[in-house]
Amino acid sequence: MKVGVIGIGRWGTKVAREYIALMNEGTIDSVVLCDTNESQLRQFNGCAELCNEFNEFIKKVDAIHICTPNNTHYEIAKEALENNVHVLIEKPMAESLTEAFKLVELALSKNLVLQVGHIFRFANIVREIRRMYLNNQFGKILYFNLAWTHLIPPMRGTDVIYDLLPHPLDILNFITEEWPIEFNGIGIKVRANTIEACYIQAIYESRKIANIHLSWVNPIRRRYIEVVGTKKVLVGDCVTQEATIYDEKEGKKLDITPNNTIREEISNFIKTIQSGKNEPNSGIVGIRSIEMINKARKSIKEIGDTYKEF
Repeated sequence: MKVGVIGIGRWGTKVAREYIALMNEGTIDSVVLCDTNESQLRQFNGCAELCNEFNEFIKKVDAIHICTPNNTHYEIAKEALENNVHVLIEKPMAESLTEAFKLVELALSKNLVLQVGHIFRFANIVREIRRMYLNNQFGKILYFNLAWTHLIPPMRGTDVIYDLLPHPLDILNFITEEWPIEFNGIGIKVRANTIEACYIQAIYESRKIANIHLSWVNPIRRRYIEVVGTKKVLVGDCVTQEATIYDEKEGKKLDITPNNTIREEISNFIKTIQSGKNEPNSGIVGIRSIEMINKARKSIKEIGDTYKEF
């Protein structure tokens, strides 16, 4: 199997390294990397086949992993599927529900794999929280708290909701097997004419609530989850995959072995192509995620103007 990675930026570079490792282990036959920025490609001289023309690239591969900017996802994925190429696409899979549905329908019509990069479904900490939740170890869930924050330069053409909300929402869906029925949110424009920080409350039919903090302007990088139940409380970091469980006032560190989530996700992609069993991050999950993001965006009440002195 020949696998291609398109978009060799910060994230695409990490993804490319993992595919190259799988190639060197004999799991896949070869890796082709594509980017219009040749300086990005040069770091992989001698490690993979390099290409800066999409039309040439798409003819060389059986499957591609799309790591390009959000506004390019739909066109690249559509072109790949039309060329009978399997697709793993970073979240969000498209910029609209219409585009997302078109991609899923196209993949189904051609019997091709279409997966979305909801990577935390493959993290051992999230799998453990899901196991505990399904086994009722938390008791009745009172609420969840999640924080996804970091500092990045001002962005144009998108907002913090579209960029960061997919991860907390998808983690909650993976754990609870539910999607919110209602959202309430407050957001602020900080440095540009787009929301760069917000608080969103997601409300579920089962009466659970989740409080989600998103920020592009906080220098502290957080990937934080807190599960508060009547029996136990868990506090965890989804990147380091460290978690502490509290039974009344006593805290105990959980025995969780951190895993390589990129490797797990792309290995699952390859196995899915081989087996045809498309779980746990199918295009249907990607559609639901976009639907929820759109609902959350509509709920946001903007307060204040941009802060020019920031």
